[in-house]
Amino acid sequence: MHQLEYNLEEAAKIAEQLISEYGKYNVWLLEGNLGAGKTTLVQEITKLSGVKDDVTSPTFSLVNEYKTSSGSKIFHLDLYRLNQFEQLYEIGLFEIEESGYFCLIEWASAVGYIPAVSYLSVTLEYVDPVKRRITVLVHEN
Repeated sequence: MHQLEYNLEEAAKIAEQLISEYGKYNVWLLEGNLGAGKTTLVQEITKLSGVKDDVTSPTFSLVNEYKTSSGSKIFHLDLYRLNQFEQLYEIGLFEIEESGYFCLIEWASAVGYIPAVSYLSVTLEYVDPVKRRITVLVHEN
């Protein structure tokens, strides 16, 4: 387990550190209360990957797909609005998981999703208006 506190202005540095240390894991589960910084972290990760599109939370679309500068893809999912595990099949989550593309999933706990592949769980906590705490756990399958 890896845990640290950081200021919001350091989000890009934290994203870079996470990619450097845990980039071999294609599936990352992001948990944390509203406003904890999940989408901000995703924006920094995609920026570092060369995504030129505006990166927004997929709260209503459920799945956003971005192209990287190397021609690869990053999937960003938000499962908050789902209420049944079976809906994961409808949005194609299992195909995305198996694709090998980088996949950032917010609110996996909302429907009890646990990847079948090795993955990273990233928990973000609001400490104060400018400070966050991040906890990273590796799950080997």
